Amino acid sequence: MAFAAAPRMHSGGMAGLRHDEVPAIPQRGERVLSRREAQSYGAGGGVNVTIMARDAESFRQSRKQVAADIARAVSLGRRGM
Repeated sequence: MAFAAAPRMHSGGMAGLRHDEVPAIPQRGERVLSRREAQSYGAGGGVNVTIMARDAESFRQSRKQVAADIARAVSLGRRGM
């Protein structure tokens, strides 16, 4: 009778956790991703950029600056800033 209410771990897992759960001790500033977030992260995700210009010519004249601004933003994003 001492073990009547004891959890049965035959399907895996750890005591107190379901079979698909794992314990974690993150450090301050670290994040835990949901399954959906982890899938998006692993797939490379993506970024949409919307550029508004007065007309096509003004865009053509500033495209090098736009490209530099996007490259800088991507670099900062990779560093987590």
